[in-house]
Amino acid sequence: MVIKTKAFVLINTDAGLEKLVHEEIKSLNGVQAVYELYGEYDMMAIVEQDTDKDVAEVVSWELRKIKGIKSTNTMVVAK
Repeated sequence: MVIKTKAFVLINTDAGLEKLVHEEIKSLNGVQAVYELYGEYDMMAIVEQDTDKDVAEVVSWELRKIKGIKSTNTMVVAK
């Protein structure tokens, strides 16, 4: 059984760009799901890749560069 690295990425967006950001995030390789939220964060993406490094690359070099994303908070699943 191959164990993959999974992370929950909490996201804040610029007002009015939520739908565009949602669509771009869900098109990224490794993104399993995207949810729009009420509360402190606007969205949550679930990213799953082979390694921690691969997760970091998706979050740092792809997801965080999407126009309209103000900030992210990434939590890597421990078990």
